[in-house]
Amino acid sequence: MPMSHSSRIGRTELLDLSLSLAVLAFAFSIIIGESGVPGADIFFISAMGVGSGFLLHEMAHKFVAQRYGYWAEYRANRMGLVFIIAMAFMGFIFAVPGAVMIRKDPYDLSRFTGPRGDAIPVDRTETKAGREELWIALAGPMTNIVLTVFFFSLIKSGIVAGGLLMGVAYFGFFINLILAGFNMIPIGPLDGAKIFRGSRLVWAIVGIPTILAALPVFFGVRII
Repeated sequence: MPMSHSSRIGRTELLDLSLSLAVLAFAFSIIIGESGVPGADIFFISAMGVGSGFLLHEMAHKFVAQRYGYWAEYRANRMGLVFIIAMAFMGFIFAVPGAVMIRKDPYDLSRFTGPRGDAIPVDRTETKAGREELWIALAGPMTNIVLTVFFFSLIKSGIVAGGLLMGVAYFGFFINLILAGFNMIPIGPLDGAKIFRGSRLVWAIVGIPTILAALPVFFGVRII
């Protein structure tokens, strides 16, 4: 299926991604570090974990949406970023840094014409739109699930024996599992609501085990 839009990241989108990543990395470094200004090693661990969990999650939404012919770009929620910093100093984070904005481009004529310029039918049925929403929504949490497995395997393999890289692996595991579980909750604007609406079976197969796996980590229970 050809893309209708370039997969490149525009200047505004890059700025918003960089701003969100920097704020999240700083906020989480306050949470996981000791009191006072977090050191460079803590900030690095935080940035690597957030970079994998947040950045790749949003890019998965973006590229799958583009695969279906949507215009898709990340936009930061600047007020949300301010709240994230404030919450970090209070000892917790409820992160709503932004989201990938998705819409069909009404000026994209490639969807309406064939290779010789002849008119072709466009299937924009409710069923097809629902399937597209399902896979676009599922792309983000599935990325976090894959990364959770990757970091878990890295920890258990013994490849990283300790120090800074072990800190990155542990925090990468933690943040990706939490993000996957949180986003699979079927309420409000979360991915889980769209997945549940698109297919309750898919949500049950992916969402329930992910939420159950994330709960102990969320409540501070050590599982690795």
